[in-house]
Amino acid sequence: MDHTQETSGNGIAERVRERASAELTTQKERATDGLGTIAQVVRRSTQQLRDQQHDTVAQYIEQAADQLERLSTRLKEKNVSELLNDAQRLARRQPALFIGGAFVLGLLGARFLKSSSDRESGAPRFNRGLVPDRTRETH
Repeated sequence: MDHTQETSGNGIAERVRERASAELTTQKERATDGLGTIAQVVRRSTQQLRDQQHDTVAQYIEQAADQLERLSTRLKEKNVSELLNDAQRLARRQPALFIGGAFVLGLLGARFLKSSSDRESGAPRFNRGLVPDRTRETH
């Protein structure tokens, strides 16, 4: 391989790396925005619990929402390479926790993708699994 081919190959690899990093950054931003939204929704649900005299449960749920917001903030502050390094360190220090976390994230991701594809395909949604929700159907 001559020097020109080697330089060209390095240039392609660098462009691929840059594109992958940009895509991962975009996905990270979506995920952190989603976590923030989930935390807000969870926090709003606590008012109903308090109205029904379930203060202790509401307090635990608020703590969970606080944790989600802190996680979202930490993820926003780190770049993709820092997050990958953190994941590698965790995998080395606590492999069982890492594998379990990866499994849970996989399940959540699959659930998210399934719900997204159901919405895009126009498939009927179900209210509490009993009756199709036909409010979104077009005639």
